[in-house]
Amino acid sequence: MVKLYSCQIGESARRLLAPGACGQVLAAFSRAAYLVTEQAELFWLASEDAPMHLRGLRIAGPFPKLVAAENFFIEGECINIAPDLQVDFGAASTWAVSPILAEAALEIEQIPVRVKGIFPTGFDLSQASGFGRLIPKILSLAAGQPDDEAETDPDPVLALAWLGISEIARACLLRDMPGLLQEANALVGLGEGLTPSGDDFLGGLLFCVNTIQRLYPGFINLDSSEQALFIESTRQRTHLISFTLLKDLTNGQAVEPLHELIHSVLSDQPPESIRPVSCLTQIGHSTGWDLLTGVLTGLLLTFRSPDSIGSSAILPTQDIYA
Repeated sequence: MVKLYSCQIGESARRLLAPGACGQVLAAFSRAAYLVTEQAELFWLASEDAPMHLRGLRIAGPFPKLVAAENFFIEGECINIAPDLQVDFGAASTWAVSPILAEAALEIEQIPVRVKGIFPTGFDLSQASGFGRLIPKILSLAAGQPDDEAETDPDPVLALAWLGISEIARACLLRDMPGLLQEANALVGLGEGLTPSGDDFLGGLLFCVNTIQRLYPGFINLDSSEQALFIESTRQRTHLISFTLLKDLTNGQAVEPLHELIHSVLSDQPPESIRPVSCLTQIGHSTGWDLLTGVLTGLLLTFRSPDSIGSSAILPTQDIYA
């Protein structure tokens, strides 16, 4: 029996791993493995330097080689994975999301200035991959510069994605929430892998939109039932891993660097706090860039104020988890 130890476990993962729980390895890679319980709840094991998530467990030392379809069961505070691997999470520290305090949040009218300061300089856009290559176009829309419709991206996936993303960006600038959800449909499952770029973009977008709605009540009105219907509609259109992450993001549950990013944008933090957020773009082949692009698009909500609401009157009113 090979015994490994988890050094950190997400709050949701600890809740899921109750004695007697069981399931299978869903997918396994060199530095991460996704497992699913009999109740179709997802959690994962990752290397010691992986970014934290509420569903994740960091494994100290070398990452084990796992095989899809291997069975597991929970005994005490250990995951027993067939045929002879045990992961002990009893002494692991528990990771949870830290709230943005209302008194530390920016007024809504200050957010565009923060966004303009972070996105052109806080990330090396020359290294962008996936939908991150569309960030300059999104920034141009935010600046009121018309999109050059004659210029078509040579990457067919990016060209198709831009058709939807540009409309979503315009919906955000107009605070048109029904329009946002309508345009989002075309991006579900767009791209390759277990978490396609379209899903990651939508996850970053809805994470940001819901964060703004919780922190600034009355500023926008994203109908929760309509959003729930949209998320449920994606279940059969993408992979279980991607569906779970998308659903988590709408509920304010993201990887740690994405929480750091939204903190740096929406709260009064010094500029140097943005540096560790750059590790977001290192996640996956393009996942981090896709999430970042979605967040940027969601932040366009703050760039224009509806006639019925004076931006100076919109103040943070409650603590949120973001």
